[in-house]
Amino acid sequence: MKSKSVDATSPARRPGRPTVDRRAEILDAAQRLYESIGFEKTTMGDVARDLGMSPANLYRSFPNRQAIDEAIAARMLSIIEDRAWTEARVVRPAGAALEALSRAVLEETQLRMFSQQRIHHLCAVAAREQWPVVQAYLDALRGALRHIIMEGQRSGEFARQDPEELADTVCAALTKIWHPQMVEAYSGEDLAATSDRICRLLIRGLAT
Repeated sequence: MKSKSVDATSPARRPGRPTVDRRAEILDAAQRLYESIGFEKTTMGDVARDLGMSPANLYRSFPNRQAIDEAIAARMLSIIEDRAWTEARVVRPAGAALEALSRAVLEETQLRMFSQQRIHHLCAVAAREQWPVVQAYLDALRGALRHIIMEGQRSGEFARQDPEELADTVCAALTKIWHPQMVEAYSGEDLAATSDRICRLLIRGLAT
């Protein structure tokens, strides 16, 4: 009797491992629970019960609760990143692009953070405790700024200077209206007007 051949290129299935990646399903369930009872009150057991799976299977996809928290925070922040890059890629004068980008990031941050209070609390904790996902988020925004600055330099609208240094400076100037922790702290102010004022000042500086 001939033995079945084994494809050496296909990865061996480890005993006890799920045959499909359930990470997205787990994050969906965790996010529902975070929105309904709060992320600090939600346990790994709660998530497992919601999905009808054992905690052991849950830990196969996420090593601990912190990993789930960070993944959900990254999900929320990635929505803002996508909006930022959408605005950055629109063909228009660089100054107008900077103003639109700044407003878009602020509006999306306010929408995501304050329309879902319990998820907002998770993002605020992530920002306050400086989780790596927040730094990655700010790096993505800095990249969108660099794109606009370089386009402005190509068109002659902005002066030729180091775009990396300029992006760092502009990002720092916009921290008050971009960083989740700062948006929370200054939620009582008219941050849209602040965004416009900061951008007008930045545009004058970039043009010289």
